[in-house]
Amino acid sequence: MEQTADIPTTKVLDVEGGEPFDITLWEDRTAGYSWTPRYDTDALDLIDDDYTRTVNVDTADFGRRVFRFQAKRPGEHLIVLEHRIGWKFTANNRKSYLVRVRPRP
Repeated sequence: MEQTADIPTTKVLDVEGGEPFDITLWEDRTAGYSWTPRYDTDALDLIDDDYTRTVNVDTADFGRRVFRFQAKRPGEHLIVLEHRIGWKFTANNRKSYLVRVRPRP
């Protein structure tokens, strides 16, 4: 996935190849919105996607979403997380991460 001008990089992550790393976001599922990752599957694997509800009331569903990735090859790779509702094609918010993967020694 190429970096584009409309998606600024907000955070840089330095990782070692083959080691897992996490991206944690807050998510409000009450209205049906959730985070959806876009990334180069040749360079990164999504090895876990976990949601933990933190508000325990019947009318709200707030929680913590943890994406666990594993880098497969060295270089710079972009992960874009889009906050959107399932039936919409556009996101109402985006967070992007530039992952710099160094080779294992």
